[in-house]
Amino acid sequence: MRGTGAARLTRGTIAMVGALLAVASSRADERCFDTTAAYGRPLREPFPVIESGDDTRHGTYDTGIDWAATRAVVRMPIETVMAKLLDHRNVKNMSKTELATRCRDEPGPYLALCEVDVDVTVKALLLKLHVRWTEEWAYSLIAGTPEAPSQVVINYQKVAGTGHIRHQCGSYVLRSLAPAATDVFLYDEIRAKRRSSTATSEMHLGILRNIRQDARPTPGKDSASGP
Repeated sequence: MRGTGAARLTRGTIAMVGALLAVASSRADERCFDTTAAYGRPLREPFPVIESGDDTRHGTYDTGIDWAATRAVVRMPIETVMAKLLDHRNVKNMSKTELATRCRDEPGPYLALCEVDVDVTVKALLLKLHVRWTEEWAYSLIAGTPEAPSQVVINYQKVAGTGHIRHQCGSYVLRSLAPAATDVFLYDEIRAKRRSSTATSEMHLGILRNIRQDARPTPGKDSASGP
């Protein structure tokens, strides 16, 4: 009986791991943007800024896609905020994530156009599995000059990889308020297993913490959460 039970457990574990690997290796095609041409519109227009504090909202659309939006004022120049959002360690949980970023030498109509390979380690029983996907990030100048921007729209989307994430897109809008103050609007929408709109709101708060830090983000609970 003991051997039979162990065999069943082993078969069950193999089946579960196989299913997870199948999910991790499939591809999803739900895109939000066409970056082959200039595209500077956010997925969602920012809601009004509040006088103080960070305003975070979240919910679920009728389509089943979870969304979250956050608006905040960061006491930094817009150039500094954009530089921090070009460093994708500021938008991922680096305690369990490895990144590889490739930016085009000639980004066309964009300030920058990058692809980011994301590799997240997840635990399943006693095993560690890798969930991998690729994101495309486009940084559009809306007002000002490349050397002195006054408004920037950053759009990103998942373009390949794990079927665990069926849909993932976002828009981050930066608007200069003063030489050392930037209005930041973060919006993300995602359809993924075991991922909620509340978790995406918490991710936004992690991104804001990382932006507000003078140094590069350190791995751990204070880093932004990723899917």
